[in-house]
Amino acid sequence: MALLVRWCQRNRWLVVAVWLVAMIAGLSAVQNAGSRYSLDLGNAGAESAHALDLVGKVLGNDGLPDNETVTVRARQGTVQAPEVRARVTEMIARIGKIPGVAAAFDPYSPAGALPIGGSPLSADGHALIFAVLMKGSATAPDTVAIHHLMDTIAAYNGPDLQVDVIGPGSTAVTQAAISPGPILIGLALALILLALTVRSPAAVAVCGLVGVASVVGSIVAVTLLSHRASMMALAPLLAVVLAFGMSLGSAVVIVNRAQNGLRAGLAPPDAVRAAMRRPGRATLGGGLVLGLVMLATSALHLNTLAGIALAGFATAVVSILAVATLLPAALHIAGRGLLVWVERTQLRATGAGLPVRPGLRSWWAGTLGRHPRIYAGAAVLLLVVLALPVAGLRLGGSDGGVDETSTTTRRAFDVISDQFIPGLNSPIVVVATGLAASPPDASTHLLDALKATPGVQRAFLSLRNDKVDGEMIQVISQDAPRSESVSALIHRMRTQTVPAVTRGTSLKVYIGGQSAIFDDASARFIRILPVFVGLELLMVGLTVGIALRSLRHSVAVMGASLLALAATLGVITTIFVKGTFTGAMGVRSGPIEPFVLGLIMIIVFGLAVGMHLTMLSRLWGAAGERDQTQAISSRHADVGHVVVATNMIMVAVFLSLADQPVRIMKLLGVGLSVGVILDALVVRVILLPALVHLVGLSGRGDSVTLGSGSTAPTWTGATATGGRAARRRARSTNPGASRPAGGDSDGAHTPQMTVPIARPKSGGSSATGGGARHGRGAATPPRPSTGGRRRASTQHSRRDAATAPPIYSAAPTHAGGMRRRTGVSDRAAAGTGPSQPEPSTVRRPWDSEHTSDGSRWSD
Repeated sequence: MALLVRWCQRNRWLVVAVWLVAMIAGLSAVQNAGSRYSLDLGNAGAESAHALDLVGKVLGNDGLPDNETVTVRARQGTVQAPEVRARVTEMIARIGKIPGVAAAFDPYSPAGALPIGGSPLSADGHALIFAVLMKGSATAPDTVAIHHLMDTIAAYNGPDLQVDVIGPGSTAVTQAAISPGPILIGLALALILLALTVRSPAAVAVCGLVGVASVVGSIVAVTLLSHRASMMALAPLLAVVLAFGMSLGSAVVIVNRAQNGLRAGLAPPDAVRAAMRRPGRATLGGGLVLGLVMLATSALHLNTLAGIALAGFATAVVSILAVATLLPAALHIAGRGLLVWVERTQLRATGAGLPVRPGLRSWWAGTLGRHPRIYAGAAVLLLVVLALPVAGLRLGGSDGGVDETSTTTRRAFDVISDQFIPGLNSPIVVVATGLAASPPDASTHLLDALKATPGVQRAFLSLRNDKVDGEMIQVISQDAPRSESVSALIHRMRTQTVPAVTRGTSLKVYIGGQSAIFDDASARFIRILPVFVGLELLMVGLTVGIALRSLRHSVAVMGASLLALAATLGVITTIFVKGTFTGAMGVRSGPIEPFVLGLIMIIVFGLAVGMHLTMLSRLWGAAGERDQTQAISSRHADVGHVVVATNMIMVAVFLSLADQPVRIMKLLGVGLSVGVILDALVVRVILLPALVHLVGLSGRGDSVTLGSGSTAPTWTGATATGGRAARRRARSTNPGASRPAGGDSDGAHTPQMTVPIARPKSGGSSATGGGARHGRGAATPPRPSTGGRRRASTQHSRRDAATAPPIYSAAPTHAGGMRRRTGVSDRAAAGTGPSQPEPSTVRRPWDSEHTSDGSRWSD
């Protein structure tokens, strides 16, 4: 990792150029090749999938045709009025000339009753419906022709007529339409939150560059993969949201750590390497875990998620590459521009960052550390209460009746439901084969049995094809397609009606249609859900166990993640299944689409695992401290606000999806927002730190023993009073010591070095004004010589000390391009301050643990 970061820093402009060229070339390739997304819900082998395949054979097409239904309602009078008939006839003639339209059935002719099996005129004469047969299929509609059809119909919508359309193609186009206003507002709010978090324009530009590169690269990768593998139409949305969240979250955390390193006096290259060391590894580890989970999901052939799992894997890989290569290069280019002008001026003048007073986060971390059991219990209780409604979660397919009334599909659905039969919005398709080898009246008995099934309003034979020895029957239910009664009807037909009719015959009957397809997909999703959740939790547990080498923390994180997931599903059930708040949102309650639920789970998991590792890796640094409670609280205050701010940026974007007119987008936006908020504000702000306090930390953390047997400096987080006492004791031991050059952004938890400082051995060269040359006395820890001299035996921290500088530090001098060890600070050499001895052991954020003899330096 360190070698890659150094290489990217040295070749920063090459890295940026390669990414720019790759993005331009990728977009050009996507534009030329196009995409091949599928509406397949992962039902391969299911009964509904067999029915869909047989429909194409019976009809002589590649699949079920796209049959759009146009509704016409007279606002005044009836549809039999001469002026209304003239306008409808004119509209049908224009529709028939649209490229992509196979036929339009005149409702005033006998042919108008064929597609629906009954009269196309309502009983009161105020409405009519007619079918438009498109050349495209229901699973792959011709969106260009659908747009042309919808525009033509909208031209006849006026004060005297209400004209709308509903069908597979129009539903797909409506649900894919995005209102730009809420998206722009969400992006503006996210940009403001990003600017408030990292403050510097250069830092905002760095985060934005990495986010844009990840999004573009992910879209290119997913689009090109759609030519090689089955990819759902929602795969690009998954790629955009996941890439933006993962890359931007990692960039904000790493930029914040680099800024803290600059405030502590580190040179820009060293600050970047320090930031990429542990926080960078944590966020990259989260992306790697997500990629492995998605790859395993695809390899296990979990059909319902296979269409988006491969997209998740590609997105994770691209995001990891962007963070590992483009981010360090961009940070190196930005340099001290990562800080605002006031901080840069302060740093040049004094060598120390601006002090920050203790804030709310310090108070909260301290309060949580004093009462971890209370807060952990409250967090668990909150998650359990939110998770209770999950028992009522119902999976299935919604219909056009759940969207806002501003959509044409919702208005058409209401006209059909009110003036005709709700089941006409999505008929159940029954396909029978083996007619030739069965008794002559077998087909008639099947049709009669279907009509007599409770819950069926109408059943009629649509088409019989003796060449393929099959026929298609349409069954119109009494209720809307999304209702539980329709799912019960399909189950009754499969388990009772059809077996009773086909017993003793050669008939093979398959039941399909929109409701049956979603029922089969839901049943499969329920079967694979434990496997998918178990895979997620297992990978999180293994990652935490490897990173922290603690089984207790792995179990704690797995339990917290499971509770947060159950709470998210419980909130979704309360809002969208039980109908709480749906009226205020302008939509109706209904079942949850399984692929949408899988999308929410993947994105929330992908965004959570990296932030979990970032938080835990920072808290684990308190291992080995004498006062672990205070040390954990100090690190909690140091990193908690950055993690929360990053998640709030994501929430701002997700809420813009919740303001879209389509229910599926509202479901996606609310589900993602709730999942991220619970992870950020309940799990990472309360539960995980409280569990770390309760479970405790074992190991060495930030403090280990020197290979030479001497004592390493101990880094502890102190309260405001304790910090002043430690500084007074240090000054009494070293009267010439200066104040700390920087540190924790919260003064109440500024880590301090409280060990005596020894002068270096004889032979160390004196300062030669290097401080004036390199940052005017910036308090940068010295690095040992790497030549033929004996390497210094020092202790290296395993923690990122960019936010925890020692209160005594000396700046290195550089003579002739060579770093030297010196016994006095650069400020003392320049005559601007008192001389101070240099510590014999200095913690450097970029250093790793040395060998047992204390002679090895590595990155």
